[in-house]
Amino acid sequence: MKTYKIGEIAKMLGISSETIRNYEKKGLIKPYKEEESRYRFYDIIQINYLMSLQRLQKFGYTLHEIGDIMKTESIPEMEESLREKEKRILREAFYTQLKLDSIHANLSCMRQAQNAKQGCFLGYRPALYRMNYQKNHELIQEEEVQNELMKWLKYSDLTFMSGSVSLEHLIHGENEFDFGFCIDKKTAEFLEIKESEVVKFYKSCPAIIFYYEAKANIDFQETVKMLLNFAKENHLVIDGESVSRVLLARWQDEESYFISHLVWVPYKKI
Repeated sequence: MKTYKIGEIAKMLGISSETIRNYEKKGLIKPYKEEESRYRFYDIIQINYLMSLQRLQKFGYTLHEIGDIMKTESIPEMEESLREKEKRILREAFYTQLKLDSIHANLSCMRQAQNAKQGCFLGYRPALYRMNYQKNHELIQEEEVQNELMKWLKYSDLTFMSGSVSLEHLIHGENEFDFGFCIDKKTAEFLEIKESEVVKFYKSCPAIIFYYEAKANIDFQETVKMLLNFAKENHLVIDGESVSRVLLARWQDEESYFISHLVWVPYKKI
């Protein structure tokens, strides 16, 4: 049977000679070797075997797992292995889709923010889970909050920063706020995030939507005045705390920061 040098095989398969040598070190393949020159040679059976190794690696198998697979002669065992890999790939694919959904939601909110710069308008707040890690300008240091924060930070590509002002503080124009993370209901269910002492669930509801830029020494009362005037003109009454989605943020220090919010304020008609 004709044999081929390692360089020829590496070029054909689009991998490095070192990768093929690593397969050899792991005991996954055994080339022919000339005793004097120590050159490695491979026949067509070994070439096909290398292709199978690459295929399994692209499925996400480690070299150790591939070694175990190559030792089995049982189709049911191979089937079970592939089904487990299928579950993992489906989960990864769903996670990727959630990331795309998060990006699309952010783009949608940015478009709404452009409209909201002209003033308030009516829409809907999505169903959200929310946790606070900051009260005004200080971290909340309770152990439960810190533990939950660490959990949420693992999924920072799916969450978004969010501010909140209670109904009482909102009505009186007081610059008291909470700050934390939000996540949409579908994503929270996938990640098994549930309502608790430190995680609150917000149902979807009709909302007054407006754009707000948080800066040092900004007059929050002007924003509240705009909100209350809009509610009065449209025969609405504010019916709960505000929740925001942070769209853009720049921080330097406590005297120099800029945080762009799209804000949802629940309402009901008079």
